[in-house]
Amino acid sequence: MMDVVEAFLAKIKDQEHVQPLFLHADLQINLRCEGQTIQLIIKNGNIMILQNSEAQQSKYEISGSQNAMKQLLEGTQRLRVLEQQGQLKVSAPLRTTLLLESVFFLTKAQNRERTKNNLNKVIDSELIFL
Repeated sequence: MMDVVEAFLAKIKDQEHVQPLFLHADLQINLRCEGQTIQLIIKNGNIMILQNSEAQQSKYEISGSQNAMKQLLEGTQRLRVLEQQGQLKVSAPLRTTLLLESVFFLTKAQNRERTKNNLNKVIDSELIFL
């Protein structure tokens, strides 16, 4: 899960249109998946992570399967949809949940290789029609 979180962090730094969403936010949220805990700290327009032993107690938490967490962090599925489907459990107020959903979904931190492969598929399919 750490590689997906790191990809999300790298991508969000490039996404200037998303940064105003958390410019004045002050949140600590634990992402818990299969015995691993990663804490996202959002403060003063910055996002950083702490892993397992460094993670502190937080009043907000998202927990679930590795697949659901990956979908969330890559922005391929919305947080509340994953929660409604029972794939993720969210312990946070609605306002916080909506903020996090917006940040994750708008960042679209998909793996660059996957994005490149998808682009190649589109190009290949266009060439077939020519």
